[in-house]
Amino acid sequence: MMDQIIVKVPSGSVRIKDARCPKGCRLNNPNILMSDKPVVTVSARLRGITEPLHFNSYFGLFEYETKLEVYAGDILDLSCPHCAASLAVEELCVFCRVPMFALQLPDGGEVRACPLVGCRNHRLTIVDLDAQLAEYYNEERRPKM
Repeated sequence: MMDQIIVKVPSGSVRIKDARCPKGCRLNNPNILMSDKPVVTVSARLRGITEPLHFNSYFGLFEYETKLEVYAGDILDLSCPHCAASLAVEELCVFCRVPMFALQLPDGGEVRACPLVGCRNHRLTIVDLDAQLAEYYNEERRPKM
């Protein structure tokens, strides 16, 4: 059993540096940059077409690039671009009632988000706070605890 502490951080202040699929494949892509940093790349399937989808790696920034024609209200089926493992989880979005997707982080953390285009329901779970803060914040931006 774990207690929860809710910490609110400004959008774009925490970068996801080591996202993985459920089987452990690395999803950060150093070959494509957004905000001058490597993106998180997944496979997105929509209307029978599968293409890479590149997310900005800063948590809370909803920027992405894909060759798919996506419109508000579309629901993307997301998977690992390396092993094809589904990123969907059983939890339903509290707003859209569709299954959320998850990106695994080191030490048991994860990012969960809604795959419905236009929904901004997302959350970052940190299990080892000291390790995660050391990883995500540089020294001058690190919160004092």
